[in-house]
Formats: sequence, structure tokens, C-alpha cells
Amino acid sequence: MRSREAKNTKFAYKVNLPLMVFLGAVLVFPLAWGICMSFTNKMIGGEAHFTGFKNYEKLIGDPEYRRSIVNTVKFTALSIALKCVLGMFMALALNQSFRGRNAVRALLMIPWTLPNIVVVYNWRWIFNPSGGIANHILKSLHLIDRDLVWFGSAGLALFTVVVANVWRGTPFFGVSILAKLQTISRDYYEAADIDGANLFQKFRYITFPEVKDVTILSALMSTIWTINEFETVYLLTGGGPNGATEVMNVYSYKTAMRSMMLGRGIAVAVLAMPVLMLLIGLLTRRMLPEEK
Repeated sequence: MRSREAKNTKFAYKVNLPLMVFLGAVLVFPLAWGICMSFTNKMIGGEAHFTGFKNYEKLIGDPEYRRSIVNTVKFTALSIALKCVLGMFMALALNQSFRGRNAVRALLMIPWTLPNIVVVYNWRWIFNPSGGIANHILKSLHLIDRDLVWFGSAGLALFTVVVANVWRGTPFFGVSILAKLQTISRDYYEAADIDGANLFQKFRYITFPEVKDVTILSALMSTIWTINEFETVYLLTGGGPNGATEVMNVYSYKTAMRSMMLGRGIAVAVLAMPVLMLLIGLLTRRMLPEEK
């Protein structure tokens, strides 16, 4: 029995060896190189010289870097909260029987399937200060009397990047929750009807406990994606105005590519790694069953 287990283990190592080599080449080596570069004064086109923790000391003392952390937290928290709520409503609505339900499901999936560049320029047109549809609708409803400069103030600029991210990410929550909703037995709801439960009580005691795990799983995955978001923010606002929407990835890009300080730009990413690794760990624990 033991010899068979040892033989199976040996076979498993042989089968997985190419995968381990591949992961080492495309994941471990670039990661190790990046961490090493973060301890140097590497400039684009220049040589790298070891400087110890100087890059990290500069970052911690840089108010722009600290502001980028705050912006990332605000952007991520607002986006995830809205995607959770809207995704839940979307799933509950699509779980009902109505004519044309399949067509509506397909249409609501479009934002998630579009290339990010298309999404960004679509929202740039919507929020265009002169001729944008957002200002046109608000003026038609007599909510404003003059055009809003959406990308010109801190609050409005943050609102635009959150809206764009939420619009694209909500279908993922909706589809994930909907898939779980369709596995809930109708007997639970029929029993609740007999007991006189109202709509809110059925959601609280039947629906939400059933979809809680998939909602948390979706939130963890979306949090990782949102923290790593770059294109939406950079192409919509460029991190402006005055750094109001400059999240960590935008700050890292500007430091590495515009200021040419590659080592310090990489250090920004390295500092974000513990948070991302924690989220990945939580995600893995929820996705994979514990070994007994």
C-alpha cells in the first residue's frame, strides 16, 4: 500500500514538473527580479545600483504615495459595495420568470465582455463636459442649470471612475449570484409562504444565507481586480485632477515611466503585494475545500 502511494506521488511529481518549470519561468523569476530591482536606483536605460531600503523610505515619506493609497481604498470600497448591491438586485430580477428573460440576460452581459478601452471611451463621451449625454439628461430633468465639468473636480472625477468600474463589473456579480439562486429549492419559499413570511423575510432567512458564500467569493475576486485597475482610471482621468483619482497603479506607472525611476515604481507594486497575497489566500480558502 505504501509502495503504491510512493509510486503515485513520484508519478505526480513527474507529471507536474513541466508545469512547475513553466511557473518558475513566467512567475517566480519575474517576481524575484522585480523585488530585487525595488532595492536599486534602476532608471530606464540606466544601470542598477543597490540602494537598500531607500526607495521604500522615499515612498513612505511621499505624501503623493500616501494619497494614492487612500484613493485606492476609496475607489475599491465604493466600487465593490455598489457592485455587490447592484449585482444582487440584478440576480434577483433575472431569477424571475418573464418574457424575453434570456435576451435581457444576454444584453446585461455586454459590459463585462467589452474591451476595457471601449468602455473607457464610452464613458468619456457620456461625461464629456460639452455635449455629453450625462449633462444633457441632468439639464433636461432641471437638476442642473449649467454643464458639469466631470473630470475637473475631485468628487466628480472619483464618481466617474467608480461608475465606469461598477458598470463593467456588476454583471460578474449578477451572473455568479444568479447561478446560485437557481439551485435553491422552491420548497423553501413555498413553506415560507405557508408560514406567512413576507418578501424581506424570505430574502433574509432563505435567499441571503444561500448566496452569501458566492457573494463573498465574488467580492474577493473583484477586490483583487479593482485594486489592480489601471486602464479605466488612467484613460478617464489620468489620476487627476491634482491627484484626486491617482490610485496606486497610476502612481506606480507615473513614477516608473514618466519620472524614469523604475526601481521606485516597482517598489510601489511590492508594497501592495502583502494585501493582494492576503486576498488571494482568503479566495483560495473559500474556493478549495480543506483537506481532511
